[in-house]
Amino acid sequence: MSEAPAAVSASSKQLALRLLRRRPFSAGYLTQVIDLAVREVVRSQFDEPDEREAAQVHQRLAYYAANGQPGSTELARAMLDVRHALGLVRHEHYRASTVPESGLDTTVSAERLLELVAEAGQDRVLAAQGGALVVITEDDHASTVYRPVSAAQANALRRAARSAKEESIRLYEGAIELLRPHVRMADWSKDDGYGVALDVVRDGVSVQWWPAGLPETRALWEQGGIRQLCVALLSTRFTVSGGDGGTPHDMALRI
Repeated sequence: MSEAPAAVSASSKQLALRLLRRRPFSAGYLTQVIDLAVREVVRSQFDEPDEREAAQVHQRLAYYAANGQPGSTELARAMLDVRHALGLVRHEHYRASTVPESGLDTTVSAERLLELVAEAGQDRVLAAQGGALVVITEDDHASTVYRPVSAAQANALRRAARSAKEESIRLYEGAIELLRPHVRMADWSKDDGYGVALDVVRDGVSVQWWPAGLPETRALWEQGGIRQLCVALLSTRFTVSGGDGGTPHDMALRI
């Protein structure tokens, strides 16, 4: 028999229920269990539970989780994860920084961060100084740090990210314009659509051969002179560097 999660505070019951209803479950029927509990309290399928009704739904779900019903352990854990998230996310806006660093920082709203933290679970979310949170990825090779920021700082970060994205798109379009008349470009819609592929990544553009897994076509890129031709063409307008770790034959572009 699993332990029933403690009740969330009265002011959080509606929010906790919304988070719980959005959560993916490995036992898919738990979604129906939650919906049934809601419908037993809220008679109209078009109405959302108010605070009093949400409290009643939580009581029913806590009883279900504590009494050995199918999926009770997963439901209890999900309810505890939601309560944990509500206890950690206390600010309206957060700055998200990946570790190791990869690209520009972004902003995350409290609503979105609550979903992320609740889905990650207690074991992979750590509280840090100043109200910050650290969410560790499942393979433990990377993490994201969320630091609270003001509304003005969040707006500035969004503007910077939008500007960087627009610049990357211009970079992508300029690279396509330079390459298309001279090299075979990849056509993703065809099985034999091999060629040079470009993609917007982080704050730049990657240039690579697709599909890399076919050695008979990869030789065109590595030994056939296509990569060297791309470097020569793109270097007239952009800064061309080697690919990121693990892709020494690819390229990255910067203005």
